[in-house]
Amino acid sequence: MENLNITLDFTGQTPAGVGLGYLTAGIHSGKIAEIKHYEESNRIYIYMITDGIRHRESFNLSEKAMPFLMAFLVSAGVPEEKLQGKVDFPFHKLAGQTAYFNYTPPTMNSEGQPQEGSYPVYRFYTEAHYTQMMNVLSDAAPVVTNGKANGVSNGASSKAAAKSDQDFGFLLD
Repeated sequence: MENLNITLDFTGQTPAGVGLGYLTAGIHSGKIAEIKHYEESNRIYIYMITDGIRHRESFNLSEKAMPFLMAFLVSAGVPEEKLQGKVDFPFHKLAGQTAYFNYTPPTMNSEGQPQEGSYPVYRFYTEAHYTQMMNVLSDAAPVVTNGKANGVSNGASSKAAAKSDQDFGFLLD
């Protein structure tokens, strides 16, 4: 076979299958994989991995957006007192850190693509707040018996459930 050389331009490309995905709605944590800064748009992209899904949040670096970026940085373990005044922040040091957040996916169209103007929403939390919410959620999980959830959590007695129904049953009408 004769030598075959073809000039290809891969600038700005990523391999297929390494694209971005969407999470389910709810509380998640993500390992920070990569951070990119785009000077022309004054944005920073934070790429995270959650349950094997690569996803990204982006931040405008304008003054109005600083509280949102600050929430992300605090979530990733940066002490809030380090984020006072002007800071020359070493974003590269965030790689490998974990961020905690509530995620709302974009509205999808019939082809499974985000509708125009619909974007994922991230609300970042500290690790302590995340842990507290996860504990509350796990405590509130309904008890399932015979395939039906009875609404009683953590082994509370059915007597307590009946008393609750008697005291507040009027709210169900």
